[in-house]
Amino acid sequence: MKIKHLVKAGLIMTAAVSIMASCEKREGTFYYNAYMTAVETEGQPYKCYFVSDDSVKVIPVSQFESIGTLNTDDRIFGTFTIPSGEITNPVEVEFTSLVKLPPMKIVETMSPDTLADDYANPVSMWHSGGIYGASRFLTVSYTVQASNSGASHDFCLVDDMTATDNPDKDGYYHLRFSHDSNQDLSLYAITSVSTFPLKDKYTAPEIKGIKVHFNPYSVGTDSTLTVTY
Repeated sequence: MKIKHLVKAGLIMTAAVSIMASCEKREGTFYYNAYMTAVETEGQPYKCYFVSDDSVKVIPVSQFESIGTLNTDDRIFGTFTIPSGEITNPVEVEFTSLVKLPPMKIVETMSPDTLADDYANPVSMWHSGGIYGASRFLTVSYTVQASNSGASHDFCLVDDMTATDNPDKDGYYHLRFSHDSNQDLSLYAITSVSTFPLKDKYTAPEIKGIKVHFNPYSVGTDSTLTVTY
């Protein structure tokens, strides 16, 4: 089983949903992190199971207070242990924390130039869902410059409705990453994650994948992330 986004240990800073994955073992127990999508159930001892972004069905074996507040297609970043010590599919886990990731918008517009285009450096991007009752999502990791002023940074993906070649001849849908720093000072590099629900138009059978274009900080930085379904 190929596991990319189900990782041992890690640190999540909820303010910016910043992720720094690492390996950690406390008192002989491994802790795992994963991006997941909740799916509500009926007739089960647990309200939800979860579908990890690696397409693993994750089943909670102990009650965790936050699970009771979740609905189908809520996106979360979870930390948990695996009592069996083995990643299987499905896998039974005991959660130690759940952080809900707010869904971000893909803005369809005839005036794309009116939306912010502040700098952001692409890091990685992946597609998930479409199985076990979970909808499909695009998740993007990126780095921006910020300060501790408390200024809110706004993010979205922009779908230029005036484009005549979208999707392109190879079947890729092109979107632009919009970052509005709201004039925050550029003091620290912060890596954040945004997750976007995908409409059917972005996942139709004829669509091969998605390309997201950035306005990068440095000349020569690769300014496009590509995901192939």
